[in-house]
Amino acid sequence: MTIGQGAYKTTQFLEKSQGDIEFLSVSSYDEMEKRATAWEISMTILEEARRFGYAKYDSFESFDCISLEMPDFHNIMISHGSVIIYLEKGRAFFFTSQKQRVMELLEECAKNLGERVSLNRIIYLFFEAQTKGDYEIFDTIEKEIMDLEQLLITTQSHNCVGEIINLRKRLMILKRYYEQFLNVLDVLGENENGIFDGKTLRSFKMLDRRTERRFQSVLNLRDSVTQLRESYEAEVDINLNKTMKVFTVVTTIFLPLTLIAGWYGMNFNMPEYGWEHGYLFVSFVSVIFIAAGIFFFKKNKWF
Repeated sequence: MTIGQGAYKTTQFLEKSQGDIEFLSVSSYDEMEKRATAWEISMTILEEARRFGYAKYDSFESFDCISLEMPDFHNIMISHGSVIIYLEKGRAFFFTSQKQRVMELLEECAKNLGERVSLNRIIYLFFEAQTKGDYEIFDTIEKEIMDLEQLLITTQSHNCVGEIINLRKRLMILKRYYEQFLNVLDVLGENENGIFDGKTLRSFKMLDRRTERRFQSVLNLRDSVTQLRESYEAEVDINLNKTMKVFTVVTTIFLPLTLIAGWYGMNFNMPEYGWEHGYLFVSFVSVIFIAAGIFFFKKNKWF
């Protein structure tokens, strides 16, 4: 498989077993209108596919149009750009925001195939490459969840809100990506225009099953983050309850003193005012109330 040096940057190869020349082209979005006119491709369909984002598969009367987002699994919050694949039987046109990357990826796919290179296999390997490296991010997210769980157990004051929100965002992006990628594989498996041969369709079915397992892994991780959030909220509630308990106990202990202060704060001529030991008596009673309250709460392990 070789990359031509012309303006179209096309890739061509010969399928020797059948004697049919198959054609593959890679163009940037800036070149899309010019190439669409030259190859009689509907610009409206290409623009609609470009606006969609993530993954979408449209099957028309004699061709298929696929839009794919190329994720960066090392940093899922960004992507490697998008690509539109216009497919006819024996011909494939790639339009992308990352032309060099797509060309290098296609060349790598063809190199891996060696003498067994064919258009169908290259397209399959290109699809397969869109999920490579995702197990690494699964391991990373799982480790982050376990570390946060450990922090919740050992460090009561640790604030996990920011980490939990970040995990939920990344998992939401992965979930949405795999949902739409699975939809593409489902429609592709129908092969309405007979573009793919039986062997390639079987490969796509295996890719569909692997992607389904990846999607399930994302759902499991999302459930783990949900449980982590609930554990954190429960820990916050427990700490809040402990604080409120302390305030309640303190308030209850000093409530009799409030009553005494209110009682002797009334503007009446009380007999106790003339007693020379009245102040000491009230002070002694107040200390007794405080000691009794502390003893009672300690005995019942409320404080």
